[in-house]
Amino acid sequence: MDLTILILCLNEQKSIAATVGDARRFLGRNAIDGEVLVLDNGSTDGSVDAAREAGARVVTESVRGYGRAIIAGIAAARGRAIILGDGDGEHDLNALEAFWEQLQGGVELVVGNRFAAGSDRGGMRLLNRFVGAPLLSAVGRLLFPAVAVRDFHCGLRGFNTAQIRRLALRAPGMESASEMIVKAARSNLRIAEVPVTQRPATDADRAPHLRIWRDGWRHVRLLLLLSPRWLFLQPGCLAVVTGAVLMAVPFLRADWLGNYAMVFGAGLVVCGTQLIGFALAASVFGDRVGLGDGKWSAWVVRQRVAEKVLGAGLALGALGLVGSAWSVVAWAQAGGDPSLADARLRIAIPSVMLFVLAVQSFFSGFLLTLFSSRELH
Repeated sequence: MDLTILILCLNEQKSIAATVGDARRFLGRNAIDGEVLVLDNGSTDGSVDAAREAGARVVTESVRGYGRAIIAGIAAARGRAIILGDGDGEHDLNALEAFWEQLQGGVELVVGNRFAAGSDRGGMRLLNRFVGAPLLSAVGRLLFPAVAVRDFHCGLRGFNTAQIRRLALRAPGMESASEMIVKAARSNLRIAEVPVTQRPATDADRAPHLRIWRDGWRHVRLLLLLSPRWLFLQPGCLAVVTGAVLMAVPFLRADWLGNYAMVFGAGLVVCGTQLIGFALAASVFGDRVGLGDGKWSAWVVRQRVAEKVLGAGLALGALGLVGSAWSVVAWAQAGGDPSLADARLRIAIPSVMLFVLAVQSFFSGFLLTLFSSRELH
């Protein structure tokens, strides 16, 4: 059939029948060959019976979670396109013409925008309206500049069924809304936004499913995991550069302050290098499990990065051992003169740092091999 209107439901007995009725009227008024599918996520009230009596097909997903419900609903949908909404009455499913028009025009993901001109945000909680949703959407656009979506988290959206299934959504909670948009953009799907109205929930006494702080953190965490370059690579490069500058201080100021600067600098270089290794490993792993952009694994294999990291580890280890041995032997040959200790530390500290980097690089090379090897997957 042409369209599935997918309604997510969790204890919505007071609103689900009216919501299903709105969706059915939309289908009938526009002569669309479609269905109304209610995905029940473990309701303990009479929501399931009310949905069936209102004329919806009901599928149950017993494992709780917004993302779990979306994944199950997409799998069960029969329509070539899906329009997704909530069963609490906040979305007007009798006014979906803008979504349907975009989907018929070849757009593969249509996202509702509660902040566009003409939108009514009266149903949004104040904290989410003025802080949560705008801030998280801004974070999403910062981490993924190619995503031109102003409202990452509107629950009213439509999509091409075949294309959305290819995205292999995995996030189990509210963060699924962000995952869908980022993956769609990375897959070069056509994305559009339409203004939407968000009304107050029909059952004002029911506790909202959204937990602003918990779910907000889960959105940020997922966005960062989807962008290892922001999470690991850029902080790692900053730490390495800062550490290298600090390690140069002793050669400009040969006193105790210079040695302390070198110690802290060495620590930053070690931490930064580890973060860069995390960036490579996380990016390759993300590609393998469908959370990446698919570019890192091919690049790591093509450039034989894992083998180069292993080789660099061995070379750094050799340099570190030679430098450490030389500083100790030279100081011992000078009779252990305390006045020479500071000068020898300026060799010992970077030598030890090189040895630590060698250990990190060597085993990071094996980790990259594990993640990127086609024979092991």
